Amino acid sequence: MVGVNEGNQTMNDASAGTSQHAWIRERIARVPRVRLALIPTPLQEAPNLTRALGGPRIFIKRDDLTGVAFGGNKLRNLEFRLARTMSENPDTVVVGLDLQSNSARQTIGACNKLGLKTILVLEGKQPDVVQGNLLVDYLLGAEVVFAATREAQREALDEHARRVREAGGRPHILNDNPMFDVASALAYLETTLEMLEQLDGLGARPNALYMSSSGKGQAGLVLGKRLTNAGHAVEGVTATDEFHIPSRTAAIANETLAVLGLDTRVTEEEIHNDMHFVGPGYGIPTAACVEAVKLFARTEGVILDPIYTGKAAAGMIAHVREGRYGKGDTLVFVHTGGTPAIFTWNKLWL
Repeated sequence: MVGVNEGNQTMNDASAGTSQHAWIRERIARVPRVRLALIPTPLQEAPNLTRALGGPRIFIKRDDLTGVAFGGNKLRNLEFRLARTMSENPDTVVVGLDLQSNSARQTIGACNKLGLKTILVLEGKQPDVVQGNLLVDYLLGAEVVFAATREAQREALDEHARRVREAGGRPHILNDNPMFDVASALAYLETTLEMLEQLDGLGARPNALYMSSSGKGQAGLVLGKRLTNAGHAVEGVTATDEFHIPSRTAAIANETLAVLGLDTRVTEEEIHNDMHFVGPGYGIPTAACVEAVKLFARTEGVILDPIYTGKAAAGMIAHVREGRYGKGDTLVFVHTGGTPAIFTWNKLWL
């Protein structure tokens, strides 16, 4: 592990020789990984959205186009998570997630590419109409199990892993994977480099990066800002009130710095995350969210989802309307995917 001074000296040496970004990528490359996502994803300018808001120049980082099972941010994370999984030589991944989880859909698709079976334990009751992400889960061929509570879900994970083991299989419970949080931060540290390089190619620099975040991916954006000294703001907008986001984000960022061998720390005072767009609760679309989804669709033909990216876009739109940014500023909105959810909430768009 390098100390703070040694780490800073290394960064200075990297700037003098190879690029600063190459130095960061070399650190990331030390972490085991399997290649799954189509990256780098496009950075799309949104001039019609800019005109509609009368505000700053806006770009959309299209991480909904990562290539497997409708794409999304989780494919980047899974490259690190499933590398750890594959080191155990499993034949089956057992994972517990939410009923309409984007992560579930992408995990099954990634496991299919790696030749692994998937047992999916979803918290909630099986719906009468199978739609959205759940429909895709079935299409991808997962064995889908439902558990009424979080406690029952945990018991089911252990039960199905034991069943696979007793039948001669080799299960891996992905929820217990030690890379579960760090993988997201590593992925979005790398994504920050992509965005800065793409913007640089267009002669632009960001004033702020916006992302739907409950802490994991935002930790990577914060690290990207810190390690590149780029000077932009990182603005997370959360879709849940389950966590205290600043402390969670800082903790994940610091765990990731340790994995990278860097002896420096992020404090929760550095974390900006707006909790004002959650609304009645997680998974419940708000009027501002619905307006944001329609605005992106009807100005740029870009489909957001009403659970995560719609609320994050609502936050960014509100900040622009409040006058936080001028016409000379540049924002990047990270589109983390989730589009199958629009079919579950079909009546919102009629």
